Amino acid sequence: MSEAYLKHAQRHLQRWARTSFVLGKAEAMPLPDNSQDAVTSVFLFHELPPRIRRIAIRECARVLKPGGRLVILDSLQRGDRSGYGGLLELFPQNYHEPYYSSYTNEDFSVLAADCDLKPVRNVNAFISKMMVFDKVLPRSASRPLY
Repeated sequence: MSEAYLKHAQRHLQRWARTSFVLGKAEAMPLPDNSQDAVTSVFLFHELPPRIRRIAIRECARVLKPGGRLVILDSLQRGDRSGYGGLLELFPQNYHEPYYSSYTNEDFSVLAADCDLKPVRNVNAFISKMMVFDKVLPRSASRPLY
């Protein structure tokens, strides 16, 4: 999201030589098709308008290698945890979050399926949610031809 965040990540993750960082928009990643083992997103998707959210998911799928993994960490959504509905309603009213309400109702498994991403698991932690998806292997690679 910013050059400052990118520099911070580079400093703290420099011991992992295979890790690289690129600054760019989620909806237009400056990366080749099928080039990444993993893509992560931390508290981004609730900031995106629904149309851009769909483009960003498609971009994540485009740059992932078959069998690659997408991990999204963001806010809880409606129905994830009982008793949190009021908090999810108040958040966009108390803070300037114009796309938050649409995010809380978004079905990411549907968005992912449209991009050949298979849901692996969701994990809730307090007011956060981690969603994990794997890029589906092409049919020819997933089963032998006899």
